[in-house]
Amino acid sequence: MSSAAAWHAAKRALRQRMKAVLEQIPRYEIEQQSASVMEHVLHLPCYERACAVSVYLSMPTGEVDTWELCRHVLRQGKRLYIPRFSNVQHGAVAARAAHKFSTDMSMLRIMDLEELEHGLTYNKWGIAEPSLTLADETQREDALDPTTGGTGLDLIILPGVAFDLHGGRLGHGKGYYDRYLDRTKRQQPQSPPATVALALREQIVEAVPHDAADQLCDTLVTPDGAF
Repeated sequence: MSSAAAWHAAKRALRQRMKAVLEQIPRYEIEQQSASVMEHVLHLPCYERACAVSVYLSMPTGEVDTWELCRHVLRQGKRLYIPRFSNVQHGAVAARAAHKFSTDMSMLRIMDLEELEHGLTYNKWGIAEPSLTLADETQREDALDPTTGGTGLDLIILPGVAFDLHGGRLGHGKGYYDRYLDRTKRQQPQSPPATVALALREQIVEAVPHDAADQLCDTLVTPDGAF
């Protein structure tokens, strides 16, 4: 088996193992751990000074809940951006492509609490996403697209399946965040965004298998602190 094949096999095995573990965590435990994680995030210097923050929208199970963090970002007057995975095509093909997903992820701005709470739709994975346009039909701001008003990001909050204390992160296998982080470094070479991963205690492992394409995170936040 080649080294690349071995890495992929190790990642696949870890995802399967973590899936079984995370499915057993009760909702109240996720809520308790998430509240502790959020308190640590709010005291991070990179969060305190950030003006433009990207936050993943969490699923009900298996990961740190980020909805309250999103609310805090908006209440603090920071600019909030959340991921959109759905196909970004426009025009006549849009209806046929609506169920498909882009090969790359975009971070689109959420303007206020009302939009966060009531203006999102759910994709086939059950993940809430923003629309491509605002209520007035103008194009929604994309963090990395200057033509929409985007000026880059200061902080990216990362999801994942498993993490280690050395910056290793195991995603869901689609590579969306690894490619996006690479893109931010190319577009913001002088001021790349800080990256902070959020983890439940059960998601911490001794070592996450990774290769050259995998992006390490700057900080890992768990219910027990920041590392």
